[in-house]
Amino acid sequence: MRRPRHLASLAALLLVVVACSTGGQDGKTGKMACGTGQPATGTPITVGAIVTASGGIDFSSSTKAARAYFDCVNAGGGIGGRPIKYLVEDDGLNPQKASELATKLAGNKDVVALVGGSSFVACGVSGPIWERNDLYDVLAVGVPRACFESPRIAPVNAGPRVSAVAAAQYAVEVVGAKKVAQISNRVPNVGDWTQDGVRAYLKTKGLTSAGDVLHDPGIKDATAVLLEAMRNQPDAIILQDPAPDDAAILKAAQAQGLKDKVTFVCLTPCYDTTFPGQVGSYWDGFVSNSEFTLLDAETPDNKLWRQVMDAYADDKAPRDSFSQGGFLAAKIFVDTLAKAGGTLDRAAVGKALAGIKNFRSDMLCTPWYFGETQRHNANHTTRYVTMKGDGWVKAKDCTPTQDPELQPIFDAEKQLGLTG
Repeated sequence: MRRPRHLASLAALLLVVVACSTGGQDGKTGKMACGTGQPATGTPITVGAIVTASGGIDFSSSTKAARAYFDCVNAGGGIGGRPIKYLVEDDGLNPQKASELATKLAGNKDVVALVGGSSFVACGVSGPIWERNDLYDVLAVGVPRACFESPRIAPVNAGPRVSAVAAAQYAVEVVGAKKVAQISNRVPNVGDWTQDGVRAYLKTKGLTSAGDVLHDPGIKDATAVLLEAMRNQPDAIILQDPAPDDAAILKAAQAQGLKDKVTFVCLTPCYDTTFPGQVGSYWDGFVSNSEFTLLDAETPDNKLWRQVMDAYADDKAPRDSFSQGGFLAAKIFVDTLAKAGGTLDRAAVGKALAGIKNFRSDMLCTPWYFGETQRHNANHTTRYVTMKGDGWVKAKDCTPTQDPELQPIFDAEKQLGLTG
């Protein structure tokens, strides 16, 4: 069992372990733990995850946070005295490898579910594999379209399309932009799907795109990409890349002196505690969408996320929105299984996960659910933050996203009672 890295005191560590636990209080120790009050030593409950951690994109903050939470739960007694064994596989941004890894995890009969993953390429190949093998995936960070269109995958995050539409809404409805351009990568069913969403939203406002740029992952020439996006003189540009690429674009825009000429709005990846230091004070006032609550929010779940990361994760593990998603996916899984009881085999776990309705957390604007639906995008109401000094402050609170493609999601929520 992994030991916690650090906390101010043993008392502080005990408080975190108590908060991670899901059972009753032990009369002798006073610890809250899943009926044991001691570190879990029973037969492991094995869960898996596929993450893109290499190949030019690193989205591993989600699985690092999920692992940290599982370690905390295990220290407090696990689930009914059983520890959680976490198998994380890196697809290297390679769909063929992702397919092989999904087949490997599905073929491991000990694996009862998938939790906390985040991949740019896996969902298209993993979804059918999960379905054939009676597996459910509580995904931390869905990226390509297939993550949101599978009956067996339910992302905790809002996703790049919803986040992009939300960013465009801010540019149009708050700033008053009339000519909106977009910059994104050309990973299939990511950048193109995301940009389609913004174009669909703009159409509802009587606007058309001012020019959209798709580039290879990992920007090599940020100035060239920026100038291509500027060819029709937009008054707003929506940045839809991982944070390092977005930072490169902003640095190129600073060199061109564009801050007062163009409004740049970013998707959730920019909302990272390190991002202000990457781009500098020139970008004070820069706005990013946030798919979860503010990183420094002093609400119970969000505070626990930070405490768990401090106690059980590496100091270098990002404290970003996708880390929040990994923590929340793990917490949803643990809370659900702690209530399920009985034999926690693959079939029982799948039934419990599919039955999740109206899961509430202060990290989300609206309730989350899995549900027996063909599509999943429960997180579709997001927030906005703005850079101030070396940090971020709230710019706009929970705002429903106006993506026309979400209507079937709204219909399913109402018909199946998933959020009430």
